[in-house]
Amino acid sequence: MCIKAFLFDLDGTLVDSEIMWVYAVRDYLVDKGIDFDYASAVELVYGNPWEYIYEEIAKKYPFLEDEIPNLIERIYPYFNKYTREMELAIPGSIELLKRLSKNYPCAIVSGSYRKDVENMVESLGIGKYLEFFLGKEDYFPGKPHPAGYLKAAEILGVEPKECVAFEDSTVGFKAVKSAGMYCVALVREGRPLQDLSLVDLALPDLSLFTVDMLKEKKESKLAVEKTYQEEK
Repeated sequence: MCIKAFLFDLDGTLVDSEIMWVYAVRDYLVDKGIDFDYASAVELVYGNPWEYIYEEIAKKYPFLEDEIPNLIERIYPYFNKYTREMELAIPGSIELLKRLSKNYPCAIVSGSYRKDVENMVESLGIGKYLEFFLGKEDYFPGKPHPAGYLKAAEILGVEPKECVAFEDSTVGFKAVKSAGMYCVALVREGRPLQDLSLVDLALPDLSLFTVDMLKEKKESKLAVEKTYQEEK
């Protein structure tokens, strides 16, 4: 197992913005007179690319179709309200990024608009720990397609199998594993449950992560698979 680079999702992994977007989209739709609850907002927003969110809103609520071209601008005020009310940074994740960047190249692969990623990176003061970051305009298709992660590996000049990526959503897990990378899931209490069947390691706090932990998990999995094959 040779690890040469680490990649981070942004929303929900480094910053708690994923849940803020859920709240923001819910509030926006409720203000438009739509009976839209938290569970519906999670299903629509959490981990999904904006293209998907736009398509679903236009399909389910045709009377909002004219707003789609500028939808993100209409949702920003709701989102900004939550950034003022809730803590944005996820401390353990930021701590891990800083630690890993001492010995490995690190980058962000986000499905958010590039200007939003840039603003987050600047507000958190983490630019010096990153080689670069990718926003939704930098690759296509978006997650769960592996395009973003494959592009990041290409820019870094490493093989996908030499990368570890940190994600918080089912869509993100699929993108990472489809790229052929190791996937570590951040599973925080009080956040929507995701499908962990694909991940190599799941942690409640990314500050707990070590490369040895991932190696041990991999070796344990291989041992179980070997025993299963021998028993067949």
